[in-house]
Amino acid sequence: MLKTNIEEKDGRVVVTPVGELETSVCDSFQEEMAQLTRREGLNMELDLGSLEYISSKGLRVLISMQKAISDNGGRMVVTEVTEAVREVFDMTGLTRSFLVE
Repeated sequence: MLKTNIEEKDGRVVVTPVGELETSVCDSFQEEMAQLTRREGLNMELDLGSLEYISSKGLRVLISMQKAISDNGGRMVVTEVTEAVREVFDMTGLTRSFLVE
């Protein structure tokens, strides 16, 4: 189960997925994010502090989000990465691909 909190704060959009970004919810999460990631010059903070698990399909969704934002002149920063998610990022090399703060 995944819940997504979205708020505008200090000139950026803060997206906080809460729960597990497992394969069964990836399509709906990607559809929800598509509206945001198409915005020209979007400044997004992806707060992963409440993400307990991410599947390989979830990783692909994050990569496609970053690409869409970048293609539209924006920037995505990943923050508050939990230890479990950081391990997955490290194992897959995505720590180097994302701007992680």
